[in-house]
Order: sequence, then C-alpha cells, then structure tokens
Amino acid sequence: MTDDEVRDLFSAYHDRELSAEQHTQVAKALEASPDLAKEYASFCALLAGLSNLAGPHDAGAPIAPTLPDEGARVDLLAGVQNRLNKRSAGKFYKDRWSRAAGIFPLEVLAVVVLLGLVLAYFAMTAVTIESAPDQAPAAPSR
Repeated sequence: MTDDEVRDLFSAYHDRELSAEQHTQVAKALEASPDLAKEYASFCALLAGLSNLAGPHDAGAPIAPTLPDEGARVDLLAGVQNRLNKRSAGKFYKDRWSRAAGIFPLEVLAVVVLLGLVLAYFAMTAVTIESAPDQAPAAPSR
C-alpha cells in the first residue's frame, strides 16, 4: 500500500470504518514510516481541535487534545455559535430561534409574497378592453 493510499484512508482508519485487512495494512504502513505516522498524528490533532471547538469551552482554559467518545456526534455549528455568543457577550446568536425554527418560516413568507404578487398581476391584467362600437358612415351633406 502506497503512502498516498494510506493518507486517503486516514479518516476511515481513525473512525474504525475499515475492514480488518485494510486496518492491519494501514497500521503496518504507519509503523513502517515515521513520516506517515507523524502525518497521522497531525490529522488526529486536527480532529481533536475541531471536536474541542464544537464542545463547551471556557475562555481561559487551554484546549486539550481529546476526542469525543466513539460514536458520539459533534455538532460543530452549535459549538461555534455558542462560542461566538460567549465571546461577543451575547451580541451574536443570543437566541436559538434561528437554529430551532429552521428555514420553514422563511419558506412560508416567500410563498405568501409570491401569492400576493400573482394576485396583483391578475388584478392588473383582468381589465377587459372592448372595442369601440362601429359608427355608421355619416350621410353626405348637400
């Protein structure tokens, strides 16, 4: 297995998603190449930093390179928004309405506006234009 193939499998190896055969091949490649092992350690440190960014964090506490439990889901968006809320003293993301409500209210508003525009269009184009009545030719005067 080449170094590039091993690099492509870093994520699956870390998440234990590889077959037993592939797992042992990647493990052997990491043992055989110190540079590749160093790259994998950097990859794990990056993942640890991302998981710490998503989790609760005090402003003064150092970021510890720990990973969440296996199988635990990390909500990166919620973590970043919480961090921004704390750092901005509540100026940004002070309520969770934007995340809790989702996009549904905006969709309803868009449909209402669209219906209003369609009704206005039909109201403006519903005017019927009738042709002028035919006038009989005037009799010639003598």
